[in-house]
Amino acid sequence: MVEWSNFDLSVRFKNWMNEDVQLNFFDVPHFKFLSSDECIVSDLSDDRVYEVLNSELLANLIKCGEITPEEHFKHWFVGFNAIGSFIEVIFRDFAEK
Repeated sequence: MVEWSNFDLSVRFKNWMNEDVQLNFFDVPHFKFLSSDECIVSDLSDDRVYEVLNSELLANLIKCGEITPEEHFKHWFVGFNAIGSFIEVIFRDFAEK
């Protein structure tokens, strides 16, 4: 289940051990789902989290004034191995339940 409200994103799913996981991302200006066959993630393992360093997307969001460098946003790809897809998310803070 995915819920986005007031720029906070909550993603609930079952991990590979069939355990409930909830990821909460705070202050999210951008997110999207990607199929594992899309070229941007096709070489990534779908059972991991990747942080994008020197992110072009972050640079573009700063350039257009959506975020500032002082806010220290992060750019992640989170893989969901059970369904072979990813979520790409830009966020400022994060918590896992």
